[in-house]
Amino acid sequence: MAKLTAKQINGVLDTTSSQEVTGQKTFSSAQAFTGRDQSIVLAGGYMYWVADPTVLNQNGNTRIQFINGQMLVEVYDSNWTTT
Repeated sequence: MAKLTAKQINGVLDTTSSQEVTGQKTFSSAQAFTGRDQSIVLAGGYMYWVADPTVLNQNGNTRIQFINGQMLVEVYDSNWTTT
C-alpha cells in the first residue's frame, strides 16, 4: 500500500518539505499569522502588524499597502496616519 503524504490530505499542513503554490488565493475573511509579541494580519488589501489580531485599529499598530507601485506605511494613533 502506498504511503500518503500530508500534502495529499486536505486540511493538513506539511512543514517538512518544499512546496510551491501557483495561482491566486482569495480569502473570505482576514488571515492572521500569530507571533509571540506581534501578529501579522492580511485584510482589506493591507498587511497589519498588531499586538492583538482581533483589533486592527489599536494605537501602535502598523499597516502597509501598495498603491501604483508605491508602498504606503501607516501607524494607528487614534487614526491611521501616513509615516
